[in-house]
Amino acid sequence: MSLQATHIRFALDVRDKYQVSEIKKYICGTIYPDSRYIAKVERTLTHNEDILLPSFAKDDFRKGWQVHQICDILQNYIFSKHVSLLTQYPIKIWDEPKWLAFTASKIIQDISDMQSFDIQKMLVHLKYAENPNDENIEDVKKSNQIIINLYKDKKTTSLDDYYYMWLGLGMGKEKASKIKAKTKEFLKNKHLVSQIQSCYDKILKLYGNPNKLAYKDLIV
Repeated sequence: MSLQATHIRFALDVRDKYQVSEIKKYICGTIYPDSRYIAKVERTLTHNEDILLPSFAKDDFRKGWQVHQICDILQNYIFSKHVSLLTQYPIKIWDEPKWLAFTASKIIQDISDMQSFDIQKMLVHLKYAENPNDENIEDVKKSNQIIINLYKDKKTTSLDDYYYMWLGLGMGKEKASKIKAKTKEFLKNKHLVSQIQSCYDKILKLYGNPNKLAYKDLIV
């Protein structure tokens, strides 16, 4: 998954194409799918190919939800093509080494993205929540609050911030520590960091390319 500053930044950059009326519903829609970690909803219900259909985006919440799916697909695709260290991993096989490398890279991009727009103005919208899969609405709100806590009143986020985010989402300390260690390792490689930070513009360019493949064909 892309992390939430990346998701919110992307949603804001493409919102004109969706003719959004209620920004709070749109922004909450774009972070909703990852509430599944708290709400214990199957990933197949929050991330699937039907979400990519034009007919799915029937309201502002679902427009944001669709944008989330697109952002996840495009980020993984761009990372796999343009970040040299990540190109070595096989397509559609997500073992732990690949998952750790991509997750660390996503944290590095997220740190950059949260500094690239006024995320503080967006956090107020996360007080809103919907539960389209009939999950406990309090679980969705709890997930939103974890995101608020991650970014609120900060000019930048730290690796510890993400570590505690993972714990809040239910991840074990061992796995969260592995992510933190891998991200710390990657941050020492200035060339790698530069490659990762340059990916956002490539994601946006690919989204705007009228000749792009179908999104489902970009899944890696």
